[in-house]
Amino acid sequence: MTSSSYKVLKLTHLKAQDYEVAIQTPNQHVVLLPVHEELVLKFRLVEGKELDECQITELNGKLDLGRAYQYALNLLSRKSYTTAQIYEKLEAKEYEIEIIQEVLKRLVDVGLLNDEQYTSSYINHQVIMGKKGPNKVKQELLQKGISDRLINQYMPVYEEEIQIEHATKLANQVVRMNTKYGPHFIKQKICQHLMTKGFNRSVIDKAIENIKLVEDSEEENPILVKEIEKLYRKHHRLMGYEKKTKVVQSLMRKGFSYDDISTVYERICEELEDE
Repeated sequence: MTSSSYKVLKLTHLKAQDYEVAIQTPNQHVVLLPVHEELVLKFRLVEGKELDECQITELNGKLDLGRAYQYALNLLSRKSYTTAQIYEKLEAKEYEIEIIQEVLKRLVDVGLLNDEQYTSSYINHQVIMGKKGPNKVKQELLQKGISDRLINQYMPVYEEEIQIEHATKLANQVVRMNTKYGPHFIKQKICQHLMTKGFNRSVIDKAIENIKLVEDSEEENPILVKEIEKLYRKHHRLMGYEKKTKVVQSLMRKGFSYDDISTVYERICEELEDE
């Protein structure tokens, strides 16, 4: 054994096609490496075999490739990833760029990485769930490394009619969560919420048209009546204009119109004063 060579001391069969090889380094250290049968045959890893620096470097590269590939397989066994996401995961593990590229190629070749299939499945899932608009879905796919081309190719499945249906359901949720506020305020909340969810303005406007707000009725808003009665009693120590100003300002901040507030306020004043 030369001063710069590595020597195979022992080859142990573990299971199936997996082995463990003990190699003595030039400085007399012994390292244990897990190897596949393919590498055993390629490098002829039998007891007494000597390897030079180039062969050891190549062997370590093959071992890193195997580790990287297995790591990627473990990730994909739990959930789907895009090519860019697997690249980032492997890069974070500090694998060489050549190894990462080879792992990605192998995964694509065996069908475990398929950005087209991922994009199609992701968009279809969001269409079924109905919690996000197309703009939000596109933003998320871009963050996952999917190209504009693929997104634009599969996004048409999210038809406007379906968007309006989902947006209307989300708008009604906003209405139910803001029962103490006026129609103007609720519409603002709906608009903000749906824009955050990724719906465009035309879909939002149609969703708002589909919901039923109290202002759409000719009857008095029961929420407004209740709020005025509560504030009227709260400010019972105030008189005339001062009391009305307090009530009006408070309710306008909640999105009720001045005209509606004034009309209901005057009626309630007359009824309460007659008591």
